[in-house]
Amino acid sequence: MSGHRVMLAMMLAATVIGGLLSSPLVLVAAGNTAPPDSTKTVSGEGDFANLKVTVSQTQNLINQAITVSWTGGTPTVDTLGFQVNYLQIMQCWGDDPNGPDRTQCQFGGFASVNTPSAGSWVRTRQLTTTVVDPNETMNAPAGSQDTVYLPFWAAGRPKPTGPGTGNINEFFDSQVTNEIPLARTHGDGTGQEFFEVETAVQAAGLGCGEPVITGGSTTGRKCWLAIVPRGTKEADGSTKTGKNDFDRLQSSPLSQSNWDNRIVIPLEFLPVGQPCPIGAPERRVIGHELAAEAVRQWQPALCAGGGTLFGYTQLPDEVARSLVLDGSSPGLALLTNPVPPDETPPGPPPVYAPVGLSGLAIVFNIEHQPPSNASAADLQLNGQRFTSMKLTPRLVAKLLTQSYRLAVPYVQGDYLKNNPYGLSRDPEFLGLNPEYKGFLDVDHSVPDALVQLNGSDVTALLWSWVMADKDAREFLAGKPDPSGMVVNPHNKDLALPTSTFPRNDESCQDQIDTSTGIDIPERFCTLDAHPFANDMHDAGRSASRGDSQARTTVVDGVGKIAISQKQPRQDPGRRALLAVVDAATASRYGLPTAELLNAAGKFVAPTTESLLAGEAAMKPSAVAGVLASDPAATDPAAYPLTALSYAVTAPSTLDAAAGKDYATLLRYAGGPGQQSGIAPGQLPLGMVPLPDKLKAQTIAAAATIEAQAGKTTPNLPPPPRTTTPTVPAAAAGSPSSPSAAADPSAGKPTSSTSAQLPAANPPPRLAAGPARGSAASASGDPGVKPPSPAQQPVARVRRTPPLPGPAWLGAVIVIILIGSASAAISPPVLHLLKTSPPVMHLLNGGIRRRLRKGVTPTEQ
Repeated sequence: MSGHRVMLAMMLAATVIGGLLSSPLVLVAAGNTAPPDSTKTVSGEGDFANLKVTVSQTQNLINQAITVSWTGGTPTVDTLGFQVNYLQIMQCWGDDPNGPDRTQCQFGGFASVNTPSAGSWVRTRQLTTTVVDPNETMNAPAGSQDTVYLPFWAAGRPKPTGPGTGNINEFFDSQVTNEIPLARTHGDGTGQEFFEVETAVQAAGLGCGEPVITGGSTTGRKCWLAIVPRGTKEADGSTKTGKNDFDRLQSSPLSQSNWDNRIVIPLEFLPVGQPCPIGAPERRVIGHELAAEAVRQWQPALCAGGGTLFGYTQLPDEVARSLVLDGSSPGLALLTNPVPPDETPPGPPPVYAPVGLSGLAIVFNIEHQPPSNASAADLQLNGQRFTSMKLTPRLVAKLLTQSYRLAVPYVQGDYLKNNPYGLSRDPEFLGLNPEYKGFLDVDHSVPDALVQLNGSDVTALLWSWVMADKDAREFLAGKPDPSGMVVNPHNKDLALPTSTFPRNDESCQDQIDTSTGIDIPERFCTLDAHPFANDMHDAGRSASRGDSQARTTVVDGVGKIAISQKQPRQDPGRRALLAVVDAATASRYGLPTAELLNAAGKFVAPTTESLLAGEAAMKPSAVAGVLASDPAATDPAAYPLTALSYAVTAPSTLDAAAGKDYATLLRYAGGPGQQSGIAPGQLPLGMVPLPDKLKAQTIAAAATIEAQAGKTTPNLPPPPRTTTPTVPAAAAGSPSSPSAAADPSAGKPTSSTSAQLPAANPPPRLAAGPARGSAASASGDPGVKPPSPAQQPVARVRRTPPLPGPAWLGAVIVIILIGSASAAISPPVLHLLKTSPPVMHLLNGGIRRRLRKGVTPTEQ
């Protein structure tokens, strides 16, 4: 087996493992913007008659973030804690059209959280407290002194007949719950929270979106958003002023008198599961994450009325390109950079068709956290999310090279001692973003960003943008910034641009359990505290939840053994995380995007206008008909990390039926699929409809594929290599530039910012293998139309988010997949795999051992 085939086998096994170790996530369009009929506003009653709560989206829901805002509230008393006057928000299930029973609500997972300050039982399901609710019906048996908890009634289970045994249960805990236990009302009576709604995949106990078949039509099981407003009246009828910790609300929102004030809003979910009828003809498509959500959202339209199912397997661009090169592609691949012309297999050249316009974004979930001695005006901002951020290439270089002190929590030595703890303590950042000054403590100063492990073309694009900036290049080469901050020496002089995120500082220390003093026979390393995410979707969802994905090692007090344990999510109101994701993921989880400095000196966020300007600034690549991103474009309106997704296939390897099916997909992608929206069949929010010229190119490519598929052609020599155009994408003299090999001074910083540079995101150089044909056959209707409401079956699940793992586990999972390729993986099994400390610790250990300077798992 050739070297690159061995590499591909390893990467594919790792990708499959990643797909099974992360919960499958329904992929249909989402975002915080919804049609007017999907936005609902509901008023409170009684003491809360002036309160009006608005939910941004209540239909076509998947696992996503929605905005919950309100007006007419009474300002929360206590600017740092929660004494009186606040909201408590939770998701519930329930088939009663009047609303859910309180036992059906997911709440109590944060019972053990101590910050911010609040009453003893307001985060819990506990009903037996010092506050006696005269309306409570769930009481302990006569003569019993047991503490009473409201039981959780899980979907599909019999209704409990007695009290619960605790705040959490087999269905949710602090890692699973999506509740917002404390939501602040500001001085003007308004408030806002970003609430993550969960489907049956993420929250089996709620069962939201489970397929329900009525009259031949499949819909998703409906659920509810429950908001319990808390004023100054306690459950026992007493009034609290909030002047001190003894004069504040103490009882649970699930106590009957408190629950009676609830506001409930119905939530309509898309069905979870297979989007097409069982037995529908299937065509395989492989490709990068940038287009995965679009393909899956288009799927219900494509298979409606007996059309073809296009099963999408998410793979890194490098892997997809390699499979196209050696003829192993199942028929159609999606990627950003094309296959190099001189590596194209013999025969007619591949056909490329643009299908999606998007971009890479740096997103953030950072909340104001003023100190107790802050001004009254600053204290009023406590817990509010920051909505803007400006980043330069040098600031991003600092974040991605472990150069802030907290990015390497166990530094051996003092090589970072003069560097800031994190972004919010960096004078360069505060000069651009003064609104952050004084609002984040050291522990929340944001030293890095959540990034994916596997490589991608858009990651190389990010590094190209960084290297196109003189200040960033000089910093990475070792020159201090104006305040004296230096690059982490372990990441100095990286070979850039690269398609991965090197983290070469693997500082470790032995662990000692502080409670027992027992030496733990395990070293705790940087990647434990700052692990990689499975993919961009995983990074975005984690950032929106305040989940750093960090792990720690603790001692089992009974067995006296070391156990890897996931650290708790950041407390609501004290979240501070960044992530590098695609624009569609940013929209799906309601994450603000940073404005990035472009080559014209303007700070630009990824908007429809800036992404279109970024596309207009692209330059021809070495392959005819394929555009290359230009992060050094000088258009002031252009977003520097704009990227296109191209579908590629070799028609000569397809039979006529396959050519017709793939042409159908491209006609839809270049036509109705470019309409933005949240409904099945539409383009995901965050992606931008293609310009007319690119849509016309896609339609023309579809015709070419259908006409040439199944036609035999003589073996022709590969076409001559086209001269690569000059694209200012990386620094002259960088290790990746053509001059580096010839010039002995290559690699040194240069004062020029207009050097002639290689094209952005250079594709991998892999040997081409013989092309093989596809024997699959099925028929499809090229005249595909968006489905009617009755034809909108269910949402597709993500199959293969990448994450490396041991070979034996990959072999077992591959066997399972071969034995039952169309079987649905049980969400509880996936959740157990994902949260299993031994398995995840083993995988993280393997990742640590494989990371070396200049070598990442995808490059071995």
